[in-house]
Amino acid sequence: MANDGGLMAALEQWLADTLAALKCEGNPVFKTAEVWKHQIGPSKAGLEAFSRYEPFAFVSYNATDAAREGGYDLRQVLEFAVLIGVESREDGVARFGDAGHLGTSKIRDLVIAALDRVHPGGDFNCDDFYYTGDIEVVDAPKKHAIQMNFETSQMTTS
Repeated sequence: MANDGGLMAALEQWLADTLAALKCEGNPVFKTAEVWKHQIGPSKAGLEAFSRYEPFAFVSYNATDAAREGGYDLRQVLEFAVLIGVESREDGVARFGDAGHLGTSKIRDLVIAALDRVHPGGDFNCDDFYYTGDIEVVDAPKKHAIQMNFETSQMTTS
C-alpha cells in the first residue's frame, strides 16, 4: 500500500505486513491483514462484512503521548491498535476455536508472540513494540473481535 512515508503510516504498514505473513502450523493465520481503511465500518454493512474478510487483522494508528526528557528531548509514545476478528458457523467457535479453526483466543496469543518486544528493523527510528492490553469489541455467538494495543516510543534529540 502506498503511504506518505511518515513514521506512523510506515509502522502501520509494517505491522500489517508482519501479520499477513503470520502462520500457524504452516497455514496463514489471517485471510485479511491490512491497514485499517474502515473495511467493516457502518458504510460497509458493519458486522455483515465479517465474512468477507475473516479471519482478519486490521491495523491502525491509535494515539501519541509525548513527554520531554533531559535536555528537553522529545519522547513520543506511539500507540497502535490491531483489530482481530473471526466468524464461525457454531456458537462460541469464533472466540475459543476448535480442532479445525482458530478462534480469537489462539490468534491473540500468536499476535502477541509475533509483535511483543519486536523491533520493526530497517531504518525505523523507534524502540521495540510492546503489547499493552486488549478490549473486546464484538462478542456475538458466531462473531468475535478484539482490539489489541501495542506501543513503541521514539526519542527526538535536539
